[in-house]
Amino acid sequence: MKKIILTGLLCLLPSALFSYEVSFNKKFTTTVTPDLLSTYITISIENMNEKYINENIEKFNNYIKSNNTVIKNNGSFTLSPKHRYHKNKQEFTGYVGTLRYEVESTQAKELNKFMDKLIKMKNNIDLKKIELNISNISWKTSRSLYETSLEKLRLSTILWVESYSTSLSKDLNKTCTINKIDINTVQGINLMRHMDNISPAVKKSYLDVAPENTQQNITINPTFVLECK
Repeated sequence: MKKIILTGLLCLLPSALFSYEVSFNKKFTTTVTPDLLSTYITISIENMNEKYINENIEKFNNYIKSNNTVIKNNGSFTLSPKHRYHKNKQEFTGYVGTLRYEVESTQAKELNKFMDKLIKMKNNIDLKKIELNISNISWKTSRSLYETSLEKLRLSTILWVESYSTSLSKDLNKTCTINKIDINTVQGINLMRHMDNISPAVKKSYLDVAPENTQQNITINPTFVLECK
């Protein structure tokens, strides 16, 4: 459903003896239903043995990369030394390996199954040495849906102003033509989202529930300039 809200007043600007410009703004809004469930996962392993970290991180990474039921984005791995200060001296205490991914799916069931397997893998390796953090699952609008919806909204804007110029020509008994359409301002959907980690104690029960999906608005506020003579 599209909503059209008038936000500007017609402004008549003399441009010639028998012609003038009509300049105004108008808001156009369309609603979209987010199409992707999204979460971020972080797997951290601390150990004195660098080989131990690499081998176990590789197990998780292989599972994530080979899984074809979800979409994986922005995968990264870092391995850093860990130190502590004792009696004004820096002491080496081991290494920290961290694997991060953004995971998306259109199906809550597939995403939940993917997360369940990650939790089982963690429990089977070593609860004390591996930390698995999963951010709150939330709906987001994919870039393809956003761009398609925005393009349709722009098209409806152009069609509207063409119809309006014809109507204005009849009302004023003049010929009104479109000089300029400026559609630079876009408001509404943020394709990025805030990440809050789920406490390990509630991960499993939380993952079995899909969050509520609510519609979001995309709004543009174009400027129109028509010439009537």
